[in-house]
Amino acid sequence: MNQKMSITPRPYLIFENLPIDRTINTSPNPYNLDASCKSGYISENLIMMFSLLIGEPYSIKFEGEHIVNNLVPLEENKKDYTGLGSEVELDFHIENSALKFIRGLNLSPKGILLTGVRNDVDGPLTKISDARLALKLLSEEALSSLKDSLYIINVPYRWRKNGVTSTSKVPLVQGDDEFPDISAVFYPGMLEPQSKKAKEALDHFYEAIKAVSFGIDVQPGRLLYIDNRMALHSRDKFSGSFDNYENPMRWIQRVFVSADLWNHRYVEQIKERVFDFQC
Repeated sequence: MNQKMSITPRPYLIFENLPIDRTINTSPNPYNLDASCKSGYISENLIMMFSLLIGEPYSIKFEGEHIVNNLVPLEENKKDYTGLGSEVELDFHIENSALKFIRGLNLSPKGILLTGVRNDVDGPLTKISDARLALKLLSEEALSSLKDSLYIINVPYRWRKNGVTSTSKVPLVQGDDEFPDISAVFYPGMLEPQSKKAKEALDHFYEAIKAVSFGIDVQPGRLLYIDNRMALHSRDKFSGSFDNYENPMRWIQRVFVSADLWNHRYVEQIKERVFDFQC
């Protein structure tokens, strides 16, 4: 695996049959991790090991103050468009798209690693779409619009602390068709096309993204890497099931990776490799 330095990286990687923690007692609160939830730290060690093979791991404070995020659906977050939500579809997106443009420094992750800790048989699939395949389905006119600065990307509400609510007009596709850098986010209220032609191109792109996508169950023993520059991902909405402690059965762990952390030097760091973004 040479994803870290390759000039021809893969849009995603799937690793199977990895070691798992022997005993899972229950799922944690993402903001207050209790070591008694499971028998050891095999999943944390594995996801960190893989992340260091690909880039520099880091975390964002909003979904927990640990470098490994514990994505467990919470009742108070069930309608949030985050990894802690459940009752809304987290539609196809490039993670933190707006952060490519806000400060003049690209703060969007290079990639995302996900691994299953606990499986919910009633849980959702994670869907992946290689944008390169989707772009091949578009007309030259649509592709030209996506590459033009015809779109405004809104900043997630949780980061609107300093008055910045959106980007300026930006392109959704940069680079060429073989190695594109995508900045699209398709869940509600996040993208504002600035012309009829831009809206039509966006609609065609969305349909193409769905057409080339596939679903995967992120379960224990499986680790998924998504290249956040050219692969979009989504999560179905779900109700899920609960254990005897009334805690959700679904427990996914996540780590963000960047090529390096130089662009994060002006972002508040609350602990080693954990940042608090404010736009």
